[in-house]
Amino acid sequence: MPLAVLMLAVPASAAAQNATIPEDGAGVSTTPPVPLPGETPTPQDAPATDLPDTGSDPRMLFLAGLAMSLLGAGLRLRTVDADDY
Repeated sequence: MPLAVLMLAVPASAAAQNATIPEDGAGVSTTPPVPLPGETPTPQDAPATDLPDTGSDPRMLFLAGLAMSLLGAGLRLRTVDADDY
C-alpha cells in the first residue's frame, strides 16, 4: 500500500515531442485559419453557419435519470421490512 501511494505521489515524466518547426517548414501552412484583424474575410474563409445536430437531448437524459431514480426509490420502499417501523 505505501508503495502505491508513493507511486501516485511521484510526478510522471514523459518524453515530449520537439515543438520547434524545422527550417524548411515541414508542410506547415503560412496562412492563418481565421482572418487577422484588419483583413476582410473572403467568401471561402467564411465559416459555415449550419452546425450538424449531434448528441442527444439533455432533457431526455434528465427525464430518464429521474425515472430511474424514482423507480429505484419505489422498489426500495416496497421491499422495506414492516417490522422495522
